[in-house]
Amino acid sequence: MDIVFSTFNARYSHTALALRCLRANLGNLHDRSIIVEFDNSLAPQTAAEKLLAHDPEIVLFSVYIWNLTVTAETATILRTVRPDLKIVIGGPEVSYEYEELALFRTANHLICGEGEGIIEKICRDLLDGKTPSKVIEASPADLKSIALPYDEYTDEDIAHRRIYVETSRGCPFKCEYCLSALEATVRFFPPERIFPMFEKLIERGVRIFKFLDRSFNINAAHAAAVLRFFLENRRDGMMLHLEWEPEHLPPSLEKLIAEAPPGFLQLEVGVQTFNPEVSKRIERPLDADKVEAHIRTLAALPSVHLHADLIAGLPGETFDSIAAGFDRLHACGPHEIQMGILKKLRGAPIAKHDVEWQMVYNTSPPYDALQTATLSFVELQKIRRFARFWDITVNNGRFPHTAPLLWENQPSVFAAFMEWSEWLYAQTHTTFGFTPVRLVQLLEQFLTEQLDVNAKTVRNAIETDLATRSPAAKGMERQTRKSVTEKIK
Repeated sequence: MDIVFSTFNARYSHTALALRCLRANLGNLHDRSIIVEFDNSLAPQTAAEKLLAHDPEIVLFSVYIWNLTVTAETATILRTVRPDLKIVIGGPEVSYEYEELALFRTANHLICGEGEGIIEKICRDLLDGKTPSKVIEASPADLKSIALPYDEYTDEDIAHRRIYVETSRGCPFKCEYCLSALEATVRFFPPERIFPMFEKLIERGVRIFKFLDRSFNINAAHAAAVLRFFLENRRDGMMLHLEWEPEHLPPSLEKLIAEAPPGFLQLEVGVQTFNPEVSKRIERPLDADKVEAHIRTLAALPSVHLHADLIAGLPGETFDSIAAGFDRLHACGPHEIQMGILKKLRGAPIAKHDVEWQMVYNTSPPYDALQTATLSFVELQKIRRFARFWDITVNNGRFPHTAPLLWENQPSVFAAFMEWSEWLYAQTHTTFGFTPVRLVQLLEQFLTEQLDVNAKTVRNAIETDLATRSPAAKGMERQTRKSVTEKIK
């Protein structure tokens, strides 16, 4: 193949829609190209070998915060063993402040922006021996005319991997931690273009659709049209994963959601902070009462699995205000709470607060905050561990009866869980590598010995949780039941 599109996904189950968007717009060069995806754990030398096996003239990499390092190392190997190879890069991690990046120096060309409208010309020029400029600026693509990428999903993708779709691009908000703050407006794909493609995906067996729209519900009429399409074309096991703006829940959308079958929607709502001063500082709109009311409404609907996000490390946020925000969000009843750490994305306006709020970030990807004027390094470390342990204790849904015992009758869920988090780290000195059996044993020990919860109550909660696990976990359940019961006795 003359042209290879490649990237490193976070895991095998993910797919890169960007590569498929580019390949779909190659015109007559389409059949001279291929998509080769890796997961982030692959060694750069192995990736380079697999890419060179196609004997390409051009390799194009899509670069993100999670794959910058491995992409740069792979590109260096390619440049060393194939000096004549044309290496082209693009993506959010190399679209701003790229001059200092080693990958930028290694690459022949960088595409900044949406490349669908120019990718065919760039590749044709390179194959014809022409030399485009080092940095190629691409205007926003015309969503009414560019070729759509959905035929690029293979049967293997549909059978085993996550299928991403989009109905809009851009975001109306200017939240300074996000690159969407740099975009001018929201653009929508015409429904008459995308619905036939979605129908084809459904016919091919796709049942889980993950939307990349930044704020899916920002245009109520557009969102309602998309939801109605999928409800009218629903199949058993169908689920839509949407990023949902929590301040916007007009009656038309609430009615549609209420009419959807159980488990039809997985909504990710970005709360980020309940602190009004911090929210104003980073130019994120916040009507806290409305956000709280809408989350309660959505979380109570059988059709919705609600995932809510908070960010720790925003300029001016304190440990106490993070705790208060977490407790307020938890009281709203979302099924999952993701506590993320602020990341300083290249080009994001959050950088303007660096001096005033003494923002200190990791100098390597993912450029996460290490400390601020109002949040010490030690406090942020505690929150990192809290977030990780909340994931494996609560978010994964393994302990719906046991986990609440950690904060039962306590004034602050955050403070109560932090006690478990700090104890667990003191016992194990790690945040990874916990088997289900080990985690159950530690939970039982903490609840009975540190919190003095009745042993029978703990045993009943654990056994109830184990009894509801999937058949694949039965062997683990029997082993855990035996070890926990013996220890309690």
